[in-house]
Amino acid sequence: MLAISREWPVSRWPRRLCASAPVAQTEADHAAIARAALTEVIRPGYAAFGEATSALSGKVDTLCKQASDVALKEARNAFATTVDAWSKVEIFRFGPINEDHRFDRLFYWPDPKSIGLKQVQDALAHRDPQIEDEASFRCSFANSVATNVDRIAKNVIEGWREGSAYEKAFLTPSAGDPAYHAPKEVTLELYKAFATGIELVRDQKLAKALGSSPSVARPKLAPYWRSGLTFPNMIGNLDGVRLLFAKGGFAQVVKLDSPGVENSILFDLDHAIDVLEGINQPFAEAVTDEDTRAKLEALRVGLKSASATAGDIIARSAGLSFGFNAMDGD
Repeated sequence: MLAISREWPVSRWPRRLCASAPVAQTEADHAAIARAALTEVIRPGYAAFGEATSALSGKVDTLCKQASDVALKEARNAFATTVDAWSKVEIFRFGPINEDHRFDRLFYWPDPKSIGLKQVQDALAHRDPQIEDEASFRCSFANSVATNVDRIAKNVIEGWREGSAYEKAFLTPSAGDPAYHAPKEVTLELYKAFATGIELVRDQKLAKALGSSPSVARPKLAPYWRSGLTFPNMIGNLDGVRLLFAKGGFAQVVKLDSPGVENSILFDLDHAIDVLEGINQPFAEAVTDEDTRAKLEALRVGLKSASATAGDIIARSAGLSFGFNAMDGD
C-alpha cells in the first residue's frame, strides 16, 4: 500500500503516475497550467489569507488592550474571515505551506484524540498566577496565537514570491530538482489539489460526520464545530476547488477535449456551494435532520460526479496516468 500525503512529494511518486497515457490530441500545455494556477489562484489566495491574518492579529490585540463587547465581536468576525480565506487555500498541500510543518501548525485536523485542545488546556492550567490574572493570561495566549498565525501566513507568501526557489521549481521543473522533475508532475500536483478539495468535503468532513444514520451522526468530527464555522469551511474549500478549475487551467483543458463538459463540472461545484450556503441550521442539527441529510447526501453524489468526470478528461488530455485513485492510495 502506498499512502500519498503531503509528506510524499510528487517527485518521489512512482513514475507510472506521471507517465504519459494514450493521448488523442495535442497534450495540454503544462507550463501554462502551472503559471495560471500560481498567478491566478495560489498567490492571490495566500495574499487574501495574509490580509485576513493581519486583521485578526490587530483585532485580538485591540481586544486585549481594551476589552469590550464590540472588540470581542470584531475579533470573532476577523477569525471567521480568516477561516474563510484559509479554507480556499487549504486544498494546497505543497510548496512553502509544507515547510517547518506550517500546514499542521495552522490546521491540525483531523484530531480525533483532541491533542490540540489538550495542549491549550494544559497551557492555560499551568500559567504563573503571580504574573497575571487568568483573563489577562487567556488574552495574552490568544494574542500570541494570532501573531504566530499571521507570521506563518507571511512566510508562505514570501515563499511563493517572484524569484523564489518554490516559484522556480514550480514553473521550471528540471530533472535535478527535488520537488518536480518535469512540468507534467506540476500538473499532477495541481490535479491532486483539485481532487483533494472535493474529497475533503465529500468524504472527510461530511461523510464521517453524517454517519450511516442520524442516530450515529458525529458532528464533532467536523472542523470548526465549536465556532460554528463548519459549513463556511466547506464552502471555502469548494470555492478554492472551483477557482483552481476555472482559472488554474483545468477548465480550458476539459473544454478543448470535450466542449461544454467544463460547464457541467462548474455547475456541480456551484450547486454544492449553493446547497451549503442555503443551510441555516447549526452543523450539529443539520447532520441529524432527515431533510438536510438528504440534501447533503445528494450534494455528495454531485461532487463525486464532478471529480470523476474532471479526472477522466484531465488525465486523458494532460497525458497523466494515475495508476490508482490518487486520493486513497493503493
